[in-house]
Amino acid sequence: MKKRMLIVLISFFAFVSCAASNMAMKEAKETYNHAENIKPTEEYKGEAEMASEESISEDNIGEDSEENYIERFVYLNLETIDYEKDLQAIKDSAKNLEGQIENESTYLNDWGNDRELRNTELTIKIPRDNTDKFDQTLESLGKTISKSQNSNNLKNSFRDVDKELEIKEKQLEKFNELLKNSDNLEDTLVINSKIIEVQGEIDAIKKTKADLKDRVTYDTYNISLREVYSFNNRSNNPDLGERIKDAMGESLGIVKEFFAQVIVGFFLYWPFIIIIGIIIFIIFKFKKKSKIPK
Repeated sequence: MKKRMLIVLISFFAFVSCAASNMAMKEAKETYNHAENIKPTEEYKGEAEMASEESISEDNIGEDSEENYIERFVYLNLETIDYEKDLQAIKDSAKNLEGQIENESTYLNDWGNDRELRNTELTIKIPRDNTDKFDQTLESLGKTISKSQNSNNLKNSFRDVDKELEIKEKQLEKFNELLKNSDNLEDTLVINSKIIEVQGEIDAIKKTKADLKDRVTYDTYNISLREVYSFNNRSNNPDLGERIKDAMGESLGIVKEFFAQVIVGFFLYWPFIIIIGIIIFIIFKFKKKSKIPK
């Protein structure tokens, strides 16, 4: 009898223990699902949008005007007969104006007799407030062959990043509240995992925002500096024979182009040419007859 009672008690305690374990697992799962399903309400979205505007202002981007969201690029091709001096002037100007030389590559010409001439490609970032001074320096160097500019408006990118950051910070705040009220080991582990995940996402968003700020704070200059013997293209070839050959080639090209234009013009205007020819012929015949003595 006692043995039978002992078996019943052991079975009862085993059943209670399994039930308690299942309840704990269910609570942990519900907590995890609650954390996964945290979504911003319409009211919260409105708060995030308002916070995005304040965040841009607080980060010293400036007043909410289009100019403060514009990313600018400048592309400049220069020729110089004083390569070393002009290249150093560009670098010194960038340094003095608190700019950054992001990329510099130099190579020699690989065609014709210009193999000793150098070319340098520079990518330089200059603070927006100092671009006028940098432009003045560039205008004083060598000869400008071409210059172009383009820009991108990053206003929507800033707003999207700020909204996303605000949402993630609210999620992190909610997880911290859940962690504070958690009295279960399984719940604590799940919530800690979510906190680490959201914090990593917040760090990534902040890095993206910092990159956006850098893009609108600095203008990017892509400069090509090409060394030449002279700003006259023909004079850039130091070999006299080659220069004479080039000049003769250009002369023949001019003569060929002239006759080509004459032939094209003839076929274009041939009806008028024939009419004019007939008129001249009649006038000539009339004058000839008038000179014959009667």
